[in-house]
Amino acid sequence: MKEHADLREQAVVDRFEGDFVVLESDHGMINIPRKNAPAMVAENMVVWFEGDRILEIDEEETARREASIRRRFERILGGKKN
Repeated sequence: MKEHADLREQAVVDRFEGDFVVLESDHGMINIPRKNAPAMVAENMVVWFEGDRILEIDEEETARREASIRRRFERILGGKKN
C-alpha cells in the first residue's frame, strides 16, 4: 500500500478561473475547485495537491522560486546601460 505522501504531487498556481484554481503540474494543467483550496492560496504559489484537493502551500519552495526570479530580473535590469 502506498503512503499518503507518495500520492501527493507538487504544482504551481497558474491562475483562478471562476470557481477553480488552475494548477500547472508536470502532467499539464489541473483544475481544483476553490472550495478544496486554502483561502490564502495565490497565483505563483507552489502547492501540494492530491486528486481534486490542494493539501498545503509549500512556503519554502515558493520563497525559493520567488528569490530566483527576482535575481534573474535584477541581472537583466542591472545589465542594461542607458
